[in-house]
Amino acid sequence: MGKLSKFAIVFDNNCTQFHPGQKVYGSVVMALSEPMEMKGIRINVQGKGWCQWSQTVGQSTSVYGGSENLFAVQAWIHGNSTKFTNDAGRFSYRFYFVLPSALPSSFEGPHGFIRYHIFAEIVIPWAFNHKTGRKFTVFELIDTNLPIYNSVRPSSSNDKDVGCCCCYAGPLELTASIDRKAYCSGEHILITAMVQNNTNREMYGMKAELYQYVQYIGKSFFFRENKLTVKKISIVKDGQSCHWKNQPLLIPVATPTSFKSKVIKVWYALSVEIDVSWGFNLTATLYVTMGTVPHSSSQSKPCSSSIGCQTNPALQNQTPSLAAANQLSPVIDQQPVNPKLLSQPLPKNYGSMN
Repeated sequence: MGKLSKFAIVFDNNCTQFHPGQKVYGSVVMALSEPMEMKGIRINVQGKGWCQWSQTVGQSTSVYGGSENLFAVQAWIHGNSTKFTNDAGRFSYRFYFVLPSALPSSFEGPHGFIRYHIFAEIVIPWAFNHKTGRKFTVFELIDTNLPIYNSVRPSSSNDKDVGCCCCYAGPLELTASIDRKAYCSGEHILITAMVQNNTNREMYGMKAELYQYVQYIGKSFFFRENKLTVKKISIVKDGQSCHWKNQPLLIPVATPTSFKSKVIKVWYALSVEIDVSWGFNLTATLYVTMGTVPHSSSQSKPCSSSIGCQTNPALQNQTPSLAAANQLSPVIDQQPVNPKLLSQPLPKNYGSMN
């Protein structure tokens, strides 16, 4: 790197996971082996949602997609675009910014993403700039302990007549319920269910499946269904019933439920099914919210979608003492409700979200 031996972005407490509305503190670290001419260090924070997919009908293939700029702010944290010579040595320039309160959770999928990045750039006169960047994660605050998720035990029921006409086999009934409406990754869904097989056929079994639904939005709508986990039992003989009482279903790592993005929406549903022999399955569906704050009754460790670290509370209402950080605060504090870039756009080759 020549004169530049170190150029990096460091978050306080090495935390890279935040929630909307939170203050994010960090530093840009620069080490020079000898003096360097520059115009200063510029920082840019941005969030973006993007999706794209293709659909083929006959001989024709159409490509659909959408994108949105969730927020973007920039400021000089060292210098102000006027050329000067920076002495050799190691330097740390403090910054902080405030995340907007209505951001969607980070997401990575086969057809799109919601990503958040911070970029820093040493602007060099008449030469290529030095750049560095870091990705960070944003998760919406969804507290599974709130009364809205715990006041009523969700339930669903369904029934059907198996067969028809001369092949009529009889009625089949299914009821299912779960202990609450919201969970975190690593917790268990406790399922209570009963199937009454009043047919003259043997059913292949009862099963519970947790599905993740992703909606990609462009000029057209595209749904993707991901089966996350399955729990099965043995066959249900004709004329018999089968019961589950608080049967646990472990939730794998999963991103939070999110409807705040214009291009990607994520939600979850638990499906309890009877595998009907020689017919369509009988299903009871229960929608669940994937949260980020674990339930107080859970014995599991906080999952990857939980807010794993927080900014030091002592700093929450304290502006960083270095003057360089204060150069960023006016830009951040004056964000509108729907924030856009508040100064001139950065060069087109500045950073990349892909």
